[in-house]
Amino acid sequence: MQLIRLALSFAKAGLFTFGSGYAMLALLQKEIVEVNGWLTPEQFADVVSLSEITPGPITVNMATFVGYKIAGIPGSISATLGLIIGPIIIILIAAKYYLQFRNHPLIESAFKGLRPTVAALITTAVIKLGKTSFIDYRTILIFIIVLASVYILKINPIIMALLGILAGIIFF
Repeated sequence: MQLIRLALSFAKAGLFTFGSGYAMLALLQKEIVEVNGWLTPEQFADVVSLSEITPGPITVNMATFVGYKIAGIPGSISATLGLIIGPIIIILIAAKYYLQFRNHPLIESAFKGLRPTVAALITTAVIKLGKTSFIDYRTILIFIIVLASVYILKINPIIMALLGILAGIIFF
């Protein structure tokens, strides 16, 4: 039963969110923390951080990690397959017809509405993660430095993630 719950919870994120893996974070947090109680908000923030600095898509890494925590290797497989099977089927169908219909006014209008929706979903995830990440002035300072370094100075995010780990070791 637990394997089915894992697959269905991650399938919701895979099927009903659009955009990058970051757009899925709000729905994943709701499923993982609020609905199923598999992780605390703090643990969820840690999983996001760990998933961000490991190779591969963030949500696939999260599914693998959470699935393993809940039900071992079968849980990892169940959660990961739940996350990816639906989108794979959808993208195969979409790829077949996209070039044919990409300039259709209805498709163009749909994408104009989808882009700000994805931005809102990502922003929601950022706000929720911020609530558990900003615990004192040091964490806020790390956030500001990393944001400025990546956004303004265009420093590689991987370098900043590694420096963030180092800052955590030094300051905490």
